[in-house]
Amino acid sequence: MSYSKKEALELWVREMGDKEYSYDFTGRKIKREDYLEKNQVGWMISFVKPLSLGGKSTADNAVILHHLTEEEKGDHFPIFTARSRKYEIKYDKGHDFYYIERIIEEDDEDKYFI
Repeated sequence: MSYSKKEALELWVREMGDKEYSYDFTGRKIKREDYLEKNQVGWMISFVKPLSLGGKSTADNAVILHHLTEEEKGDHFPIFTARSRKYEIKYDKGHDFYYIERIIEEDDEDKYFI
């Protein structure tokens, strides 16, 4: 499923507020108006649990990602690496949704600064 720019901007406001710039979960800077642009601040909508693996095409499964983060995440599930850090996709049974959590490893220099 692809989102129209209007739908994507509605998700942006829901997730990021009315800011012109924000950051995806890896810390990459993104710009509201640069939806689907492959530049330094371009972003897209991906799905926490990939559709190809049974994820739902709903706003609750949608995540705003810098285009480079989306390339790194791809369809990897449940563990993937982005910006040289490991992440795990987890499922909350009580609320029926997937979410992304960083895996903290013993040798992480910034393990206390999440």
